[in-house]
Amino acid sequence: MDNKGDIVPLPTPEAYQQLSQRGDALADAVINALMTGGRRDGDLLSQVNRLAEQEGGIYRQFMDSVNHVPSWADVDAMQAGQELFLRCAPLSIASFVLGSLLVTYTPPGSAKVLLHTGRLRQDVVRRLFETSTMVHAVMQPGGLKVGAPGHQAIVRVRLLHAMVRHHVLARAQWPSAELGSPINQLQLGLTALGFSSLLVNSMRSLGVVISEEEARSYQLLWRWGNHLQGVDLSLLPDSLDAEGLLYRYFQQDLIKPDDNSRTLVAAVHQGLALQSPFFLPQGALEAVSRRLLGRTLADQLHIPHHPVWALVLSVVTGLHRATAVRYRIPGWRAMEVRAGSRYFSYLVAKGLKGKPADYALKTSH
Repeated sequence: MDNKGDIVPLPTPEAYQQLSQRGDALADAVINALMTGGRRDGDLLSQVNRLAEQEGGIYRQFMDSVNHVPSWADVDAMQAGQELFLRCAPLSIASFVLGSLLVTYTPPGSAKVLLHTGRLRQDVVRRLFETSTMVHAVMQPGGLKVGAPGHQAIVRVRLLHAMVRHHVLARAQWPSAELGSPINQLQLGLTALGFSSLLVNSMRSLGVVISEEEARSYQLLWRWGNHLQGVDLSLLPDSLDAEGLLYRYFQQDLIKPDDNSRTLVAAVHQGLALQSPFFLPQGALEAVSRRLLGRTLADQLHIPHHPVWALVLSVVTGLHRATAVRYRIPGWRAMEVRAGSRYFSYLVAKGLKGKPADYALKTSH
């Protein structure tokens, strides 16, 4: 059990409101400098890296920030968390795609940003595999060491978010008073929980037996990863218990699905029906999502109930939990980690269809 003394205080109402109006000051300043200088083509991180060497200034400040490892971010201690995800890769991916990812679509501002950039419906599956590319890189041994593929992928996504904020605010009358800043700190904080405690809870609900050591390691992995994403430390608690309290706070004030949220969730289920990585009919996918999200949120998202598939899922979950004794066999866990890594690599390559994730802004405008 996590140490209750580690639980951080929740933001006050005033701080909560301020966080809803904040993007990512450092990354936003970098993008503003790039756009002012007319430098917008090609890989953003490569440009920022080059300009940090040539010009210094805000570019150097940004690179120094993402290359600085806090004392609490022990990358070696994250290995058990990485192996947790990989040893149960099919269920980990299902937990992420059919659970955590859908939660991130529930703030109205998040769905509206996707609508504005033209990626709400037609590009949803492509976005899924691009995000999976980042997660895949993070899960490799040493993936979050400075300069490693996972570290670089997360920083690229951070710069992409800043570019999206710049684009939305420059081209639209964004309702900040109602929705907060586009891709604001509260939305980033909810996404952070989606990668961390929400995914751990979802895996457990699908029958994955997770030790406390694995859970702590996995939470540390994404605390560091989400810190690299530019999430405010006040929204990155140092225990799963504290993350649970923060999520309940978000349930009250941030998770408010609208029609855009429901459109995006439906697009995920429709786009993945009988397709990689699950090869299941839409009803089965919806049954998994209802189990992971809970009845209240699933109903708010208009996810249909499928009693037969729900029963099948309960049986499969019970069997998976009961067979956890297999880990007593010497070498079995390591074998599953290797197999999961190969499986995840195959899925990402197949999903991207030969077109690597470029973390570039795509818009219909």
